[in-house]
Amino acid sequence: MHTALEQPAVISVARSTRALPARHALWLGVCLVAGLTACKAQAPAGEPSTAPAAAAATAPATAAAATPTAAAPVALSAEQLQAVVDGMLRKAYGEKAFNAATGCWSHSFEGANDTLDYCMKPDTPKVVAAASGTQVYFQTYSDPNAETYSLVDPGLRGAFAATVTADGKWTPLAATAAIDQGQAGDCGCRDAQLVQVGPDRHGWLGTAGGTWQGVTVTQYTLLVPVAGVFRDVSRIAQSSEDSPSEVVQIQIDPTGTPVDGFYPIKATRQGDGAAAATSVIAFDPKQQVYPGAP
Repeated sequence: MHTALEQPAVISVARSTRALPARHALWLGVCLVAGLTACKAQAPAGEPSTAPAAAAATAPATAAAATPTAAAPVALSAEQLQAVVDGMLRKAYGEKAFNAATGCWSHSFEGANDTLDYCMKPDTPKVVAAASGTQVYFQTYSDPNAETYSLVDPGLRGAFAATVTADGKWTPLAATAAIDQGQAGDCGCRDAQLVQVGPDRHGWLGTAGGTWQGVTVTQYTLLVPVAGVFRDVSRIAQSSEDSPSEVVQIQIDPTGTPVDGFYPIKATRQGDGAAAATSVIAFDPKQQVYPGAP
C-alpha cells in the first residue's frame, strides 16, 4: 500500500544555486535546504540497487481532487519499481555505468573548463495517478560526498518519468539525464516537490538562486515532461533584486481551467508592509512557460 502525501496549502520548496544573469556571476551559492531520503533497497543478485523497498506516495491530496476521472494508481511492488528505475537509468547513463561498490551511476558531464565524471544516485520514486493512468517519477542527483568536485564544479540533477501498467510494464514518458545546477557537486535539488500541474502532468517544483552582496534572489523552477524531456516552464521569481523585501508564494490551482494541459498558478506577493496581493498566472502556450508574476 502507498501512503498518501500531504499537499501544503502554500507550496514551500527547496532552494539551490544555478546559473543566473552575468551580473550575478560572482555569487557564492549555497544549498539552503536538506534533501529527501536516498534510495537504500537492496537489488536482487546481479542487479543495481536503485529503488527503495516502498515507493513514496501517490499524488498529493489536492492533485488527486483535481482529477476526479483519474483512477487510483496501481499497486506496484518494490521489484517492479526497481525495474522501472534501473531500466531508465541504463538508457540514460549506459548499460555498464552502475558501480556497485559506490552505488553510483557514472556520468561524464562537460563543464566550462573540462569534462568531469559524476556519481549520480536515484532518489525515491513516486507513484502518481494521472488521467492516462499510473505514472512513476523520480530524480537523480550528484552525490556531493563523492569528494571529486571543486567549489566551482556544478551539481547535476536528472529527471525521469514513465507510465506503468499493473503488470509492471513501463513506457518512458520523459527523461533528462543531467541538468547542471548548484555548486561543489551539490545540485541542492533533493527537496523539490512533485506536484500535479495538469490533469495528465506532474512536475518537480523547487527554487534556484543565491545571495549577492547581501541581496537574495531566487526563482521558482518547475521541471515538467515536454516532448520526451523535462523542461523548466517557470519564469516566476520568488524574490528579486529590485524588491528584495518582497516574497512571492505560489500555489497551483487545480480548480482552474487548464491551458495547453497546465493548470493556472496563484501567486501571492507579500512584504514591504503592504497587504498581500494575489494574482492568477495562466500558462502561456506560445512561450511554453508560466510568465513572471505581475
